[in-house]
Amino acid sequence: MKKILLILPFILLATTVMAQEQNKKKRFSPEEFQAKQKEFITGKAELSQSEAEAFFPIFFELQKKKFEIERNARKSINRKRGEKMTEEQCRELVNNVANAKIKVAALEKEYIEKYLKVISPCKLLKIQHAEGEFQRELMKKMTRHREERKKDKENR
Repeated sequence: MKKILLILPFILLATTVMAQEQNKKKRFSPEEFQAKQKEFITGKAELSQSEAEAFFPIFFELQKKKFEIERNARKSINRKRGEKMTEEQCRELVNNVANAKIKVAALEKEYIEKYLKVISPCKLLKIQHAEGEFQRELMKKMTRHREERKKDKENR
C-alpha cells in the first residue's frame, strides 16, 4: 500500500505533463500555419526558391493587413451581439462589413501589382488557385476533426 501511495503522485504528474503536451500540440500556431501554407502553395504553384523568397513576404504582409481589417469588422459586430439594436444601428453594422470587404478587395488589387513585380502572371494565377485549394483542404480537415471530436464525446 505504501508503494502505491509513493508511486501515485508520480503517475499523476506524468499524466498531467502528457496532457499539457497534447494541448500544446493542438493550439493554433500562426507560424506553423504560415509554414504549412507556404509549403503547400510553393509545391502546387511550382515556385522556385527565389520566387518563393520574393513572393511570400509580400503575401504574408497582405494577409496580416486583411486580417486586421476583418478583425475590426468582427469586433464591431461582436460588441453589439445580444443587444437590442435599432434599424439604423443594424444598417450601420451591415455597411461596416460591406466597407471592410471593399477595403480587402482594394488591398488585394493593390497587392496584385506588387506580386507581378516579383513573379509572372501565370505563376500568380497558379498561386491563387493553390491558395484556394489550401483553404478548401483546411476546411475539410477542420470538419473531419469536429466530427471525430463529436464521435469521441458520444462514445464516452
